[in-house]
Amino acid sequence: MPLFEYKCANCNYRFDKMVQRWDAQVHCPLCSGSVKKLMSTFTVGESHGGSTHLPSDFKPKMCTNC
Repeated sequence: MPLFEYKCANCNYRFDKMVQRWDAQVHCPLCSGSVKKLMSTFTVGESHGGSTHLPSDFKPKMCTNC
């Protein structure tokens, strides 16, 4: 299941939530207000036996198009 980061439009509370679908209806756990999905960072690596292994010299690339 994907993990998304959200911010409440009402109380500005930020939180992460695992959802089954990217378009799932999510509300603030504090005030039940509307939330906005935020852009989050992620890492891509090889998966072996349920864990992610990255090379020891791995350095994430910064976005230059934003």
